[in-house]
Amino acid sequence: MKYKVGDKVRIKTWEEMEKKYGLYSGGSIKCGFTKEMEKYINRNFSNRILEITEVIRGYYKIENTCWSWTEDMIKEEKVVYDPIYSRFEILDIRKD
Repeated sequence: MKYKVGDKVRIKTWEEMEKKYGLYSGGSIKCGFTKEMEKYINRNFSNRILEITEVIRGYYKIENTCWSWTEDMIKEEKVVYDPIYSRFEILDIRKD
């Protein structure tokens, strides 16, 4: 397992996962990501950064969600949380 409890990770966007894995006929992404998961993340985590709270048999439990998450759904980066940077990112004040 790449990540451990306490790691902060960024969840890939729907578009990133759809492009990489494709869709099932029912509309979910082939790595198990669903529209409900995408809606929840967009509504509650605008920066898509979540904390891993549990690791169970190859799946991750993430911050008060009821789903199991896989490494396919997580970007290849560990996020170092910086409250000042995050505040600017959320407020869209800082420009790259």
